[in-house]
Amino acid sequence: MPMEAFDALKGLTAQLSSAATVDDIGRALLSVANPFGFTNVLILDATKFVSRVGPAIVFASADRKVVEDFDAARPFVLGPAFARAQASDRPFLMSQVRESMGNAPRKGWWHTLPGESQHKDGLVVPIHVDGELAWGVGFTGHDPDVSQAVQSVLSAAVHAAYDRFQELLDSNTASSPLSPRESECLRWVIEGKSDCEIGKVLEISPRTVRFHINNAKTKLGVSTRIQAVVKQAGGSP
Repeated sequence: MPMEAFDALKGLTAQLSSAATVDDIGRALLSVANPFGFTNVLILDATKFVSRVGPAIVFASADRKVVEDFDAARPFVLGPAFARAQASDRPFLMSQVRESMGNAPRKGWWHTLPGESQHKDGLVVPIHVDGELAWGVGFTGHDPDVSQAVQSVLSAAVHAAYDRFQELLDSNTASSPLSPRESECLRWVIEGKSDCEIGKVLEISPRTVRFHINNAKTKLGVSTRIQAVVKQAGGSP
């Protein structure tokens, strides 16, 4: 493995140990990938996929709106890269996905990619937990180093980042007075969902949604949903 690969992983260890937010984790991965020609990183939490990619975005170095607009036209969950990530936890190149599709479907799908992504190669590193896709991290760049050594480095980096992500989740859960269902309802409030929409997603009634949100407001000592969302996120209501 090249010396720069070792240096990159050493730097990642230091950055992840001090990472306090998911943005810190994303920036740490980006700093590891940059020396190899990867200029963008997208981290998706596959457990948060419902119908749109928005709630699943953990970190995006590019404009999130570009990602969400693309998803609105060509849903990630229906794309060949997502299907491959679900099927295997082995890292793969976007060019390999393109080549595996054959000429006709390949052209239609590839030409719908956002902006300059059509002309970039990329590496996707899936993480599976208990046989299910839990995380997917995509790296892209104009002319990246996609050698096996670099793929191994970035795969190791992603797994280390996921471990830190889980540590942050566990820490936040431990310090939160809310139940998992109350926290989940507030997360969908952040996404702009109504009680009816949240109920459909969680397969509970709108009345039950309101019950959980009202409980959350009481536990957090606030009087409105917006205050509850802000306080749960660590801000001031």
